[in-house]
Amino acid sequence: MNSFKLGCLCLGSPLLGAIFSYIRAYNNRQSGCWIPVAVVGISFLAACGIFYEVANTDLHDPINFFTWIKSECIRIDWGLLLDPLSSSMILIVTFISFLVHLYSLEYMQNEPNKLTFLGHLNLFTFMMLLLVCAPNMLQFFCGWEGVGLASYLLIGYWYEKPSATNASIKAFVMNRIGDIGLVLALGAIFAQFQTFDFHAFFNLLKDSESLPQSFWLNAIGLFLLVGAMGKSGQFGLHTWLPDAMEAPTPVSALLHAATMVTAGVFLIIRFSPLFELAPIAKQVMMLIGIATCFFAGTVAIAQTDIKKVIAYSTCSQLGMMFMACSAGAYSVAFFHLFTHAFFKALLFLCAGSVIHAMSHEQNISKMGGLKSYLPSSYFAMIIGTLALTGFPFFAGYYSKDLIFESVYLSKIPFNVVCYGLCLILTLITGLYSWRLLFLVFHGKSNADEHVVAHIHKAGRKMQYPIYLLVFGSIVMGYVGLKLFIDQSLGFTWSDSIVQQNLGHVSFLVEKLPLVFAIFGFVIPYYIYLVKPSAASNLIKQFPSLHKFLQNMWYIDKIYYQKIAIPFVKLGDFVYKSGDRGIIDKLGPDGFASVALKLGNRFQKLQTGYLFHYGFIAIFGVVLILGAYLVMQTFPQLSKKILLIMGRL
Repeated sequence: MNSFKLGCLCLGSPLLGAIFSYIRAYNNRQSGCWIPVAVVGISFLAACGIFYEVANTDLHDPINFFTWIKSECIRIDWGLLLDPLSSSMILIVTFISFLVHLYSLEYMQNEPNKLTFLGHLNLFTFMMLLLVCAPNMLQFFCGWEGVGLASYLLIGYWYEKPSATNASIKAFVMNRIGDIGLVLALGAIFAQFQTFDFHAFFNLLKDSESLPQSFWLNAIGLFLLVGAMGKSGQFGLHTWLPDAMEAPTPVSALLHAATMVTAGVFLIIRFSPLFELAPIAKQVMMLIGIATCFFAGTVAIAQTDIKKVIAYSTCSQLGMMFMACSAGAYSVAFFHLFTHAFFKALLFLCAGSVIHAMSHEQNISKMGGLKSYLPSSYFAMIIGTLALTGFPFFAGYYSKDLIFESVYLSKIPFNVVCYGLCLILTLITGLYSWRLLFLVFHGKSNADEHVVAHIHKAGRKMQYPIYLLVFGSIVMGYVGLKLFIDQSLGFTWSDSIVQQNLGHVSFLVEKLPLVFAIFGFVIPYYIYLVKPSAASNLIKQFPSLHKFLQNMWYIDKIYYQKIAIPFVKLGDFVYKSGDRGIIDKLGPDGFASVALKLGNRFQKLQTGYLFHYGFIAIFGVVLILGAYLVMQTFPQLSKKILLIMGRL
């Protein structure tokens, strides 16, 4: 019963906050901005209670509210599934969301529609909670689509800017492509297993006699993978994620740390029993993860937008989570999702503080020397960078190293080669992370004098969330290790989550990632601090490579020229020749044209002269009398004519 009340409180609070914000905003009132923040704080406290109850009980049955769909072959109940996976995810989502809401109070204080913005954040939080707590796949899909809707509203919040509107549309369309895969997967699951309920589905997967052919298992796995790729911005469906930086910075922090992009990884972890029976899907997942890591990492090295660098970093880290899932280490993937939420939210909020202080300037080539102006943001960003690059005693060190060890110990083909690629990824992560820090906070200032004159520190409402995330980026790696991997704190995963028994690796395999992380610091330190001219010299020596990376491998350009433009031309042709030329011409426009022509013809009979009307009346009488005389003279012929007319 306590779980029922806590679950209702956890999900209902953000929903009520969103409704309140929208009503107040509709009535042109902007007061009461603390209420959307308070309701998320209440949701977080309820999430703590849920996590405590789930960790101390073995009862993981769904909580049903009411029957949503009922027929002869299916029954769908609307409710909550509060198992270890969902309760852990709820804790992450509500905590990060609360900090982002609190941060937004000051960051968006000069916005005329700030209450609408907070309402969108509340809606975003509610939809993500609905997704992770879903006991069946249809409710899961509702949350999945709701997250897409909320992201569309938030990315296009500054709708006066064409770039923001285009980015929101792009995110919506690219996610719909991924959603096709999820819809096909759900359809195939129902066709083969006749259920949408997670518990029933996982129980059927345990029964080897009820399993369909491996073709269907791999097909379902690949369809689910396409859905996860769309939400998590994996290579091929990633183009919306960097453009989403058009949204206000708090949105970027929430989008990349706890909601939306983590939904794809959550999907794979939730369906882990299926992926263990779909080896082809797992191998494709490994390729996608590696490709995403290399693409995003190399592109981040050449970007100049502070938020886009961190956005591509998110793409790369999500690719590592996909690699962990492909290796069968789902608990490790979730562990990295857990630590990533803290240091990635920290990096985005620090970037927001810099942007806020620099009069909304985002180009890092126009920054520099901010260490003395923003010392707290500088040290906080150092902590976030150390956690991201995997230095010892910081959050990312524990989870990233476990991913690499899982790949090395896995049974996937070429596991040693994949481990070697992971080491290179560690080096790339260090290159773009420390490059960002050095260009923003070190060296001479490249900012305009007017911008420098107005540099100011962030207020308390922006600083407190950053301090909490700094603490989390330091200690949550150790806490998560004891909680999710060692499970020495009494927390145990449910049977629906496949776990990999991590073995011991050699000292060299264990410490090589740290060596590459150190090189990832030393190289940019030399290039940007010791010998600043080295960066420009490298660009001059490899101009084509730099342009290639700066233009994001030309993937957006290829999509635009090879897919978007041909489809626009095809649509224009079909519209002009098919819709307008055939359907409208022969259909509505055709009937209207015939009616107008007949009207014009009959209009000519309406002359307005009395003798014309008298002539027509006399002519009609003559015709009637003539017909009557014919019928009297030829009765048999008249009967045949009337019989034929009656049949017609």
